Amino acid sequence: MTAYRNWLVLLRCGVSVLLGACLAGASFGQSRDSAADINPLLDALTHLPPPPETVFEIAPNLNDRDLARRLESRRVGGFPDLPAGLLPDSDDLLAFETGFIAGDIGGLALLENSQSGDSNFDTFHRDWYQAESTERFFISFHRSDLDLAGQLEQLAEQLGYVAILLTPMLTAEQVGRLYVLAGHRLAIDSRDARRYDSNLSEFEFLGERLGRNDSSLFGDTGEEMALARNEPSKFRKSTLGDEHTASTIEEIIVPGGIALGEIAQLELAVEALRFRGNSLQLIDTTGKVYSLPALELSTAKALYDFVVRSETINSDAIVDIDAEGRVKISSALRDTEVGYDFMRLDTFPFEFVKGLPVSKSVIVDSQVSFATTVASALAFETIYEIRFLSADTMRIAQTRVALEYTYGSDGDSRFGYQWGRDLGRLDENLDYTGLGISTGPVAAYAAWIALFRKLYTEQITFVDGRYEFMKIDKTGRRTPTRF
Repeated sequence: MTAYRNWLVLLRCGVSVLLGACLAGASFGQSRDSAADINPLLDALTHLPPPPETVFEIAPNLNDRDLARRLESRRVGGFPDLPAGLLPDSDDLLAFETGFIAGDIGGLALLENSQSGDSNFDTFHRDWYQAESTERFFISFHRSDLDLAGQLEQLAEQLGYVAILLTPMLTAEQVGRLYVLAGHRLAIDSRDARRYDSNLSEFEFLGERLGRNDSSLFGDTGEEMALARNEPSKFRKSTLGDEHTASTIEEIIVPGGIALGEIAQLELAVEALRFRGNSLQLIDTTGKVYSLPALELSTAKALYDFVVRSETINSDAIVDIDAEGRVKISSALRDTEVGYDFMRLDTFPFEFVKGLPVSKSVIVDSQVSFATTVASALAFETIYEIRFLSADTMRIAQTRVALEYTYGSDGDSRFGYQWGRDLGRLDENLDYTGLGISTGPVAAYAAWIALFRKLYTEQITFVDGRYEFMKIDKTGRRTPTRF
């Protein structure tokens, strides 16, 4: 931290001289990304008067296959897996604050179209909070790149941005309140930054190469799979097929367990989500506030994080326990109470349904809807299926039996329908009611996941109370290696 402060003093004294030399005519290198991928800040930097020599490169895609392989000079750029509007989640917030407190990393906050034009922190934070997501830029950097961050601060100011170089004089909370609302998340790519060991996405993604024809590091082939190797096998539940549509997933890679991927149906037009008074609330386009069903805050937080992770890696899989009891669970739910509950719930189908010639069961949601009740409260209803799977001669997963249930936020569970070619093998004394009651919590979690997924996919504003919500501790029982 002391070294960081000393760097700052030297930076403030010498950046004007250094910057003058840089801007005399240097060319900023630019990657070969399409114009549609160019970040507006990065694009503006490339149109400054060219300096005499390259000081750093501009790279809209730091994971470009050619760029990630080599690093001849420092770069400033973004990531395909951190698109504009994707705000940081709790893991990134924790990682950033931890690295900042240790003095290992810093941040440069840049605001376009500032209301006041004032870089005083309190005024800047107010403007930052009130700005559109697309107007908030945040550049993370390793402490060894503080000099370049200082150059970028002055370059951005020339372009009309209001900038704050976040220094150790600020608290981790002050910095965190800016970072958690970053609409554009960029980074300085350097050798020291690549060597820095951090769970922060902006550093974890440095040096990673996209697979051929991939637009994400979480593709299905090549090196990029390493970033999701501890997750359950990736799949979307829709690819399992249904009563009328054939499955397209090879049985050998189908997770058993639980996979939830519905988007909630709402009868209101949602304007924003907010966290206030230790509860989450929805606000419609008229400003009316709606309360949501009761849920432990740590559980809500874990399910919110799961949705972000799910959409990032393009998978609905939550948990999978194989025949030997080995557990794979979404990283967002690892070591949480709700994650432990999901593991427990995954074991129930075979406790009630025995004798089928199948190897796996999976619980999937098929419809989630929210409706208003009295006093502007919202209630949900979830339709879900418990399926029993085996492989056909082509090794494609086949649903041999599916049992459909409806579960409401009032706790009512109802068996509704069953299908599949092996229905005749079901025990005539099967406890349908008991199976529905025991798996009901899956439906409740599915409702919240579907709601969060709707807010995520429609980019519903979540600014009011976001920092406080992201700081909720979701830690629970440790996820065992075997269950």
